[in-house]
Amino acid sequence: MQTFTHVFHNGVSAPAYRWKNPDGSEGGIVAESATVNPAVIISPTAEVCPGASIDEGVEIGDSARIGIDVVVGKGASIGKGSRIGCGASVGDGASVGDGASIRDRADIGEYAWIGTGANIGYDVRIGGAARIGYGAHIGRYAIVGYRVGIGEGANIGHGARIGEDARIGDGASICYRSHIGDRASIGEEASIEQSASIGDGANIGSSVSIGSYASIGKGSRLGDRTRIGEAASIGEEAWIGADASIGADASIDNGARVGEHAIIDSDAR
Repeated sequence: MQTFTHVFHNGVSAPAYRWKNPDGSEGGIVAESATVNPAVIISPTAEVCPGASIDEGVEIGDSARIGIDVVVGKGASIGKGSRIGCGASVGDGASVGDGASIRDRADIGEYAWIGTGANIGYDVRIGGAARIGYGAHIGRYAIVGYRVGIGEGANIGHGARIGEDARIGDGASICYRSHIGDRASIGEEASIEQSASIGDGANIGSSVSIGSYASIGKGSRLGDRTRIGEAASIGEEAWIGADASIGADASIDNGARVGEHAIIDSDAR
């Protein structure tokens, strides 16, 4: 193995060598201090930085960049032009799409799927078997639970928490430090403002707007285009019809029913 000094994409200069793929073809540039299983396939235009660990059966696509101290699990796939930041981990069988960006110290769970062009922020945790849609953005420190589905172009804000088996529709926005419960469903283009809370199993329709610090109880259903004001409280198993408007600080009791196009400025029981 012939080594040479190489300046990696992050400006780090370190001893490196040219990888030899299992079929004998020439692979990418690998830092001498990286640990790479012999069965790994690395594109000739990809590079693996110092301290990285790449397990058996991994495939690394054209122009992909694997950062310092990254761990890539068995059978994972790293797409063309993708970037894996320093100290990040990609679990066994996970798939990172073409052009996706995984920032420093992010943790991608086993068999998770990261779509083309998705952006996963610093220190994010993505649960096993989660699916992150094309072009979605997950802000730093966010936690995405097991088997969650995030739609195309959705935006998950810094520090948000998405519970297990939740579904976030295409183009939806979940803002800073909001909490989405287990099995909750958020419709396409819905907007959940900062520090709002959506209970387990709640169903939020398309293009719904939920204000900052609002609370939606377990099992509640909000129809399409509903508007929920800042700090409003919707009880458990409540039903809010399409195009209804609930004012700021209003409180809707457990099990209450609010019809379509209704306007409520105060408590409803």
